[in-house]
Amino acid sequence: MATAMQQFTLEDCKAALSDVLEAFKLPENATRLNEAHDNAGNDMLKSMQIVFPVLAQIQMEVIHKYGFMADGDGLVQFTKAVRVYETQDTEVASLNQELRGYLMPPVGISPPAAMGQNGAS
Repeated sequence: MATAMQQFTLEDCKAALSDVLEAFKLPENATRLNEAHDNAGNDMLKSMQIVFPVLAQIQMEVIHKYGFMADGDGLVQFTKAVRVYETQDTEVASLNQELRGYLMPPVGISPPAAMGQNGAS
C-alpha cells in the first residue's frame, strides 16, 4: 500500500474523487442508494447501518482503480490522502466536500421550543 500512496498524485486524487461522485450517480448505484435511503428513512442509526455501507462499497470499487485496496483499510488510506491534498488544492477540497455531503447528509433537528410544544399535552 505504501507504493500506491507514493504514486497517488494530486491529479489522481481529483480524478478519483470525480469518479466516486460520478459512480454515485450511475443508474444502478443511484437505484441502490435510493433503496437504502428509503429503507433507512429519517433514522440516523439506520442510515449508518444501511446507507453508509452502500456508499462505502461504491467508493471502494472506484478507489481500487487508483491503487488502493478495495476494503476498509484502503478506504481509510484514500481518505487520509484526500485530506492531505485538500489542504493544498481548492478543487480537491470542493470535491471532498461534495463527497462528504453524500456520506453525512444534513440532519434536520427541531428547535427545543418546538419539541416542548409537541410534548406538552
